[in-house]
Amino acid sequence: MRLLKLLFIVIVCALLYSAYRALPQYELTAKIPLNGGGFTTDNLQNVYVYHRSTIKEYSSGGKLLYTYSDKSYGDITEVDANNPLKLMVFYKDFPQIVFLDNTLSQNGNAVNPSDLGFPLTSMACVSHDNGLWFYDGQNFQLVRFDVTLTLMQKTGNLSQQLGIIINPYSLQEYNSYVYLNDTAKGILVFDSFGTYFKTIPFKHITSYQIRGDNLFYMLKNKIHSFDLKTIMEDVTIPPDSLVSQVRIEKNLLYENCQDTIRVYSIK
Repeated sequence: MRLLKLLFIVIVCALLYSAYRALPQYELTAKIPLNGGGFTTDNLQNVYVYHRSTIKEYSSGGKLLYTYSDKSYGDITEVDANNPLKLMVFYKDFPQIVFLDNTLSQNGNAVNPSDLGFPLTSMACVSHDNGLWFYDGQNFQLVRFDVTLTLMQKTGNLSQQLGIIINPYSLQEYNSYVYLNDTAKGILVFDSFGTYFKTIPFKHITSYQIRGDNLFYMLKNKIHSFDLKTIMEDVTIPPDSLVSQVRIEKNLLYENCQDTIRVYSIK
């Protein structure tokens, strides 16, 4: 009996030690002010802070690299930095799209969705061929243009096709899949041709990121990592409380914590 108790204690200690070893270790490396704005990151680990009509690009170490500002289009709604050599800036109030190069200099003329026949475009993102995806709020559909702004795909009315009322919150493409997030329905997934694939049933999520096979998001002050292939999910606790958004680029964790981006090295 004594031997069994000793064996039990050894097993429990080993399990606890393994769990402790599996927890990520964080080292704070930089702080970047948000000043009431939003932020995103790219795969080179740079940070883009946008507020009103201004974008500031920082290195992962917190050094200000470049600044862009143009008040003629109104306030910036979204920055798509999936391609750090061709950033997309979307202005929703008077729908306009501006492309920037890696120094935040404007690349070409602004794109007006109205000129392309879609005046009620409520969101946009870059497509796999350096073109654009729009969500057409008038006809409740996704549309894709190639790099020459030639119309390539239209999904048709998604609410009719899926039998649900869609109220999209955000749009992004990653690895030739398009993700249309409805905070009440979940994340609707489409292939590169706009064909509906599936719905990831995560509700009430306003910010998420996809890297590799993993979808990262914050919920109830915990970082969730959902494997899109195995549908397994890991949950970890961030280094700070009161975190509203996280992004992960390679070995770095970026937190929106009380209006400051806190950058951590993950070990």
